[in-house]
Formats: sequence, structure tokens, C-alpha cells
Amino acid sequence: MKYRMNVTKISIYQLITLLTLFLLGSSIVLGLNLEAEENAWLINSGAAITGVLLFFFYAYLLKRNGWPEFHKLLEQAFGKFLGKAILMLYSLYFLYIGTRVLKDFVYFITQTFYYNIDHWIIAFVSVCLICYAATLGLEAVARTSELLFIFTFLLIALIVFFSFLSGVMFGENIRPIIDLEILDLSKWIQYITFPYGEMVVFLVLFPFLNDHQKLMKQGWMAVLFSGFILISITEIIIAILGAKVASLYTYPLVKAIEMIEFLGIIQHLELLTAFAFIIVGFVKVSIFFIAGSKGVSYIFPILQEKFIIIILGALMFIGNYVISRDLPEHLFIGLELVPLYLHVPFQFILPLLILIITWIKGIKNKSNGVGY
Repeated sequence: MKYRMNVTKISIYQLITLLTLFLLGSSIVLGLNLEAEENAWLINSGAAITGVLLFFFYAYLLKRNGWPEFHKLLEQAFGKFLGKAILMLYSLYFLYIGTRVLKDFVYFITQTFYYNIDHWIIAFVSVCLICYAATLGLEAVARTSELLFIFTFLLIALIVFFSFLSGVMFGENIRPIIDLEILDLSKWIQYITFPYGEMVVFLVLFPFLNDHQKLMKQGWMAVLFSGFILISITEIIIAILGAKVASLYTYPLVKAIEMIEFLGIIQHLELLTAFAFIIVGFVKVSIFFIAGSKGVSYIFPILQEKFIIIILGALMFIGNYVISRDLPEHLFIGLELVPLYLHVPFQFILPLLILIITWIKGIKNKSNGVGY
């Protein structure tokens, strides 16, 4: 049985839309690094630049090995048996992080708009939609992302436009531009692992691009563009609420947009954030789910694709009730424990190890006169 993604090819524009929406993810609603207060723009700028470097690192890792599919890359580095074991760990990692993003989405919807709806209803509907997208395959999700990309940035443009027009932004709230007294780099790992380090999942997607040369030339612009959007949204939140107040809210963008009112007609634009989060959340979880299900399908080729998707979808649904008991615990695990104990090994240590091992093997093969 061949997995659908094995015959899929996506364009560079589709990849850019997927990558941009993926990086925005839950960051656009939660606010990115607002605990840095007035220094948020500086922290976010440094993280975005690091994100660009990570993009080139992941792309180079595949390029120097001939753009293999992810499972083949792991086998090249670690051998067939160990490669499959590490592929399973990566698949579980992708599915777990996708479940965490889905949990973000469930909490956001139930705590800001639909207070009386049970969590399981939103989780169930979301999982069904994600499983359906996975059944259609990466190519269908990529085509959908082209439309969602345009719609999302129209929503963001409206939010920015009415933020300026309504006069609720105050320049003094973003001063001082740099406050060295509160500048804290101790959480730098957290700053770069979320969301930029999560691009490691694109090691699964990059091989299916129809023109890899364009990836190296144009793909990085998606990282820079999404970084610019996140910096802009963060600064708008601070300009409206103030740095210290903004850092206290779980969903500061919603609170900031509640302040917007123009001519007594334009108000309640917080609904736009819900639409935006639904879009970027769907894309991000779908990418994690497709990547995870692809790995499982390779390890268990005897199982049918739809069966794997149904089983993993059920596990993701159950996982929503297992990974955390409440929102504070969910945020603590996601922001304090996951970056150090999961993100660092899977986003940095293992990819670097793959690069070193394949580089050494390449040198040995050349010295023995064997092509690599």
C-alpha cells in the first residue's frame, strides 16, 4: 500500500501559504512573548531571524542528501531498524504537538465565544474535519491553504486598519523601545522553539515540492513574513492594552480588539480573531496530523491509510482529555516543559545528529569511491 503523499507534488506558492499559516498558528491569538513587555518586538525579531536560519538548516539537511522522503533520510542516517524507531518517535511527537494545538483551539473557543458548549463537541468536530483533510491528502490541504491564506490576511488587515482608525492605540504604551532592566534571555529556548522550531515537521513536506531550487530561494520569505505579522500584532496589542496589562491575559488579542469601536457601528471585531484562529489552527493541526500519519503508515504498511487516520484521529480526540486537566496546567506544560524536554531533542539535537552522521557517511563513501 502506498501512502497518498508519495505521489503528491505541491508548488512553491502552496508551500509558502502552508508555512506562513502554520507559523502564525496559535501565536496570533495568544500573543507572542508578551511577557517580555516592551522588549517583545526585540525578542520576536531575534526569534524570527533565528527561524530563517532554522529554515535553511532544515532545507539544507534534505538538499545535501538528495531531497529524500523523511523516513528514507532517517534510514540513511541510522539504518533501517533504528531509523524506523526514530521515525515512530517523530510521528508520536508530531501527533502530540498537533493535539496540543487542537487543545489551544478548544480552550479558545469555549472560553471566549461559546461558553455553554462542551469541550468534547468542539474537539470531536475538529478531529473529524482534520481526519477528512488527511484522507484527501497533502495536495488538497495545500490547495485549500491558497484560499485560506488570502482570507486570513484580509481579516488581519481589517483588524490592523480599524485598530488605527478607532484611536485606541497609544504610542506611549510601547515605550521605552528597549528596556534593558527587564530584558531576559533566559527563556531563549522557548522563544525559538515556538513557533519557529516547529518547522521541523516540514522535513516531511519539503521533499514533495515540485521545484526544490525555489524552496531555497523563496521559502525563507514565508518565515520572515509570518514573523513580521506576529511582531506587528504583538505591538498592536501592547499599544492598545499596555505591556504589563497585555501580559496578564490568556488571549490578549481578543481583549485588545474588544476595545475597537468606530462611529458606533464597527465593533465586536473579536469575531475576526475567531475566524483567523480557526483557519490557522486547522492548517497547523492538519500538517502535524498528516506528517504523523505518514510516518505510521510507513512503519505499518500492511494497514490501510483510512484505518490509520481513523485510529490516530481517535487517539487525538482522547488525547485532548489526557494531556492536561485545565488551562493553567496546559499552558505550563506547553510553555515550560515541552520546549526543553521535547522540542530541543526533536527540533535541534536529532536533526543536527542526522546532518553529522550523513556528512561522515558521505565522506567515507567518497573515499571508497561509492556515490552517496
